[in-house]
Amino acid sequence: MAIDLLLNNFPDLAKKPLYVDADQLFRSQVNREQYINSGLQIGRCVVKTHFPQAAPENMRATIEKLVTESHVILLRRPVEQTLRSTQSWGLVNDVDLYKEKVDEFFDYWSGVSNDVLEINFDELTDREKFPTIVQNISRLTGLKATAKTRYPVNPKKIVTMITTKLATRMFGKRAPIINTGIRSGMTQH
Repeated sequence: MAIDLLLNNFPDLAKKPLYVDADQLFRSQVNREQYINSGLQIGRCVVKTHFPQAAPENMRATIEKLVTESHVILLRRPVEQTLRSTQSWGLVNDVDLYKEKVDEFFDYWSGVSNDVLEINFDELTDREKFPTIVQNISRLTGLKATAKTRYPVNPKKIVTMITTKLATRMFGKRAPIINTGIRSGMTQH
């Protein structure tokens, strides 16, 4: 949902690829070395990562370089919601350890960047608060937002979700509404 917020409201970010998955890109030692040595350029685009504090040290150094060249936007989502989501994917067994890892995640980001904007996940679906999020991102990044705020696709509107997801797959950055999220409904409780 956060990636879609950025791509739909800041046209300068809607490029090909729509976003870069740093966890995948930097898994390759060749990519890490090229990036560290300025041989791999990551332009003005959206880059996502999940748990960089748990990455191997050589990969973490690459992500930390990326952070110095970027703005960091973090979603603050109630741990119970993210726990349900990760459990539904079979990724979590130890609840206490998971909560500890979430705390480490936010500690990590506050330690590597002083350019962090935190957004409460629930505000992404609040039509009154959403425009303020767009304004805050514009202030943080210096990017010009669209004249009309584009709200995220409501995952409960199944036909709209499927249509926008299909259009995104077919047309990429030219899709009328970019919908990159999983939104399988499994986390909607």
